[in-house]
Amino acid sequence: TLHTYPCFTTFYNHLNCYCLLLSMQSSTTILFLAGISIVSIILHTLFGSRQACVISRELQRNNMAGPSGRKKRQKKEKKATDTSASGADGVAGSGPSQESESAGFFHKIQTSMGNNKLDDMTVWEIFTKHPLVSVGKFVAVPYLLYLGYFYLRLQHPEYISKMTAGLINLRPAVYLTDTPRQVLIVATPGSGTVQMASELRNKLSLEIGHESTDAAWDFTRDGSVSWIHGIRFLTPPKDANAKIQSLAKICNANIETHSNMGFHPAMYGPPRNKCSYRSKWDECWKSECYVTLLKEWGCAATDSCEIKFEKNIHQVRNPIRTLESLVVKYCVGGLEGIVAAPFLSYASALFPNHNFDEDMCIEATGFFMVSYLEAMVGARSRGDIDAFYRIEDSSACDVAEAAGLMSPNTTVYGPNHIRINGLCDKNNSNSSAQNKVEQRLNKVNKDQVHLGWYDVRGGMHGSMRKEGDRSLEERLMKMFTALQYDETQIPLQYQPVDAPKEL
Repeated sequence: TLHTYPCFTTFYNHLNCYCLLLSMQSSTTILFLAGISIVSIILHTLFGSRQACVISRELQRNNMAGPSGRKKRQKKEKKATDTSASGADGVAGSGPSQESESAGFFHKIQTSMGNNKLDDMTVWEIFTKHPLVSVGKFVAVPYLLYLGYFYLRLQHPEYISKMTAGLINLRPAVYLTDTPRQVLIVATPGSGTVQMASELRNKLSLEIGHESTDAAWDFTRDGSVSWIHGIRFLTPPKDANAKIQSLAKICNANIETHSNMGFHPAMYGPPRNKCSYRSKWDECWKSECYVTLLKEWGCAATDSCEIKFEKNIHQVRNPIRTLESLVVKYCVGGLEGIVAAPFLSYASALFPNHNFDEDMCIEATGFFMVSYLEAMVGARSRGDIDAFYRIEDSSACDVAEAAGLMSPNTTVYGPNHIRINGLCDKNNSNSSAQNKVEQRLNKVNKDQVHLGWYDVRGGMHGSMRKEGDRSLEERLMKMFTALQYDETQIPLQYQPVDAPKEL
């Protein structure tokens, strides 16, 4: 049947092709265009292959298949038309005449569509020469190569070794294995995580992710720099219901909230619930959010984290400088403005013992930052975090040493130790990896906000706390001591360089 009526075969082949294209795209615009494409294919099939079906039956009945078939068919059509016009018996000529008229009708439509040669084409030619199919291969093939590259490099590099009989041996996969990553670096937002991830990737050639530990589809086999992964060092509420209520503030939020805070469950790896990557956020991803964060929150204290790291390090930046960046990023309306809703959702979820709703923005960002720092310092005192470093005083080589890459005994992937030893050799004066990190990427505060100790006291910038309250200031000063910063370098009140001085 399909051989006799190629229109059916053609239609389903085209439909399968475009279902494949649809499965690879998520943009509303692409879906709309694909819908139009399917309509085009249906018209192409109905008015194109239908003509082929009619003529095919006529050719088979008159045994006129072959290279000269079209000329013979046209000659027969002309003869049938002449017979009908001369007043011949209508009954005798009705069959061939009607079928010829039908074929002629579809032929005219087909000609107007630019497919007047369709009746001479095979089913395969009909499929491959449709303009949308011929263009679509330039989308599908590169996309499949793109997926294949990550699949072979990150998930199954052993396939390459087998196919080349051992001539090519790629780095082993860590996804779905017990192999630990080299290092996890945690830091508060605004502490230079983007810059550090770039330094380690570009200067030491490490596979370091930023806000991602997905080793299946991202090059994170050496580790990650992240603020949200610090959740494994935070203490969750003891009450299970309270823990769920806290996570609901994150997981029930919309995709804009998560994008602003740099979080998505996919950053931990392929979803357990088989959620579609074509959807940025839906009920499946919401469920995945709960599952992921329930497993991660506080897992370091119980040694139950699914993703292991050889070293865990805390990156710090001068807390006042960090607070200035947070104010610029999350305070809508400046120092006396309101707190951005995404920040408020995450802050109140991760630190439920503090009521952020009562704070002005500088207080909300300040209490969030100091709470995060205190939690990381506490984790270091328990031994869950191995070390800390001040980003202002550190180079990529300093971080590599803290991460255990300078010793073969603590290096997970051996070639990393050999390469980094050469780059960080004191005699190698040409290595940029030995230069202190300079903040060049993701600079948020460009001389917009400058703070002094008075700015974090009660009664300042619309604060509802008692005037002169120093609770936030005292906690910040303790962090200065714990992280070895000089608190005297921060003035009581910031004065612009060109401000007039009182006599």
